[in-house]
Amino acid sequence: MSLSSFTSTSLKSLSKLIDKKESLVAEIAKIEAAVASLLTGKPAKATSKRPGRPAKKGAVAKKSVSAKNVPKAGKKRAARGSIGTKVLKALEDAGDAGVKVTELAKSLKVKAGNLHVWFATTGKKNPKIKKVGKGHYKLVK
Repeated sequence: MSLSSFTSTSLKSLSKLIDKKESLVAEIAKIEAAVASLLTGKPAKATSKRPGRPAKKGAVAKKSVSAKNVPKAGKKRAARGSIGTKVLKALEDAGDAGVKVTELAKSLKVKAGNLHVWFATTGKKNPKIKKVGKGHYKLVK
């Protein structure tokens, strides 16, 4: 059957048939659950309309309270662009020797990966920042 032979009435009838099929499948699932409960002696579990389908992204689900779900107290996001000012201040303080990213990360309490990305993107736009070696930067005056 080609796509050009479909009409609006045939699509409507197809839609009705699909709805009927879904309701019958749901009814069969309920019957199977009832039979299984009789055989096992356990109460039947309520089946959803579409078993096995993952929840939608925006759907609200009950979450158990665990350490992962609880926000850390006193830990707030830094203001946008604050890492740059901290890095430039640290480079000034380091002088001609410069500073390694791993050391800078420890002193600023920032992830080293974030600093590497900062130097690779924002830092390279600043002509005063010079790469001395692998993961080693200094401020040129």
